[in-house]
Amino acid sequence: MVVTTITLGALAGAVAAAVFAADVYGPRFGFYLVPPSVEKYAEIAVERLDGGYHGDDPAWPATRAAILDAASSATDYAELYPLLEQGTQIVGGRHSRFLPAGGDPSDDPAETSPQPTVGSVSGITTIVLPEMVSPRAEDLQAYATTVADGIDASAAGTCGWVIDLRGNRGGNMNPMLSGLAALLPDGAALSFVDRSGAATPVTIEPRGVAVAGNVAVDVGARKKVTGAPIAVLQDEWTASSGEAVLASFRGLDGVRTFGTDSAGYTSANVSHTLFDGATIVLTESLYVDRTGRNYEEGAIAPDERSTDAEADARAWLGEQGCTG
Repeated sequence: MVVTTITLGALAGAVAAAVFAADVYGPRFGFYLVPPSVEKYAEIAVERLDGGYHGDDPAWPATRAAILDAASSATDYAELYPLLEQGTQIVGGRHSRFLPAGGDPSDDPAETSPQPTVGSVSGITTIVLPEMVSPRAEDLQAYATTVADGIDASAAGTCGWVIDLRGNRGGNMNPMLSGLAALLPDGAALSFVDRSGAATPVTIEPRGVAVAGNVAVDVGARKKVTGAPIAVLQDEWTASSGEAVLASFRGLDGVRTFGTDSAGYTSANVSHTLFDGATIVLTESLYVDRTGRNYEEGAIAPDERSTDAEADARAWLGEQGCTG
């Protein structure tokens, strides 16, 4: 019989190493052994901010130093909020924001979010995609499934599609693109490119959209719908994730966009929640479409400028042979 003996000293060393690792690396994943000091809180915050797309802005080093300096005499995390907000705007740009802790708990976006609709008239099926701001997995799934099921049910009688992104101010793009997966070819739809040039692919898979290879909202394998022209409607309120969907249709045959320039928030954000619940919503990459075009945080222009996008889209679909 072999007996393995672990000395108390070795055990104590292992525990100490584990505690050290948890203290040093845990905050990166939202895990804290003990509440951080204000100084530690500031260090964690600036580490997050260092990842901003505009982290090489010449104004950032001085603001970064000011945050750490203020933390040495501050007695409360909230005293750092004005500087953290300033830093967020510098390194993240206009699409980024700093959200203080203690937001209104009664403000539940899931209760007020509009729902997608799919409806057909005279052979033209219109898919209205509103913003999706709920954080709940069941709401994301319901959104995507509603769209995917609607496409399945309408495909046989549809000679042309209208995808209405007007007023879609963003939120979570995953249920939007997963719902539309049957209308998009499998493969790269767009990429998120950070300031170093590293790209994270956003791809269409048989079961939905995948980011860096992981399907985000699974709608099950859906039969591709091809051959019918697609008109995409946009306006000045089409923003952020709404623009990610818009960019995903760029460069495809049989697709034409109508309306006005989009809002110009063509960048991807990452949310970093700090110990006290304050959140840094930080732009860390920009959209690059399937053609290789980087929108550089600018608006996406329509193929056809229109003051009556829906009417002009239907007229174009008619020209493509979709006469109802």
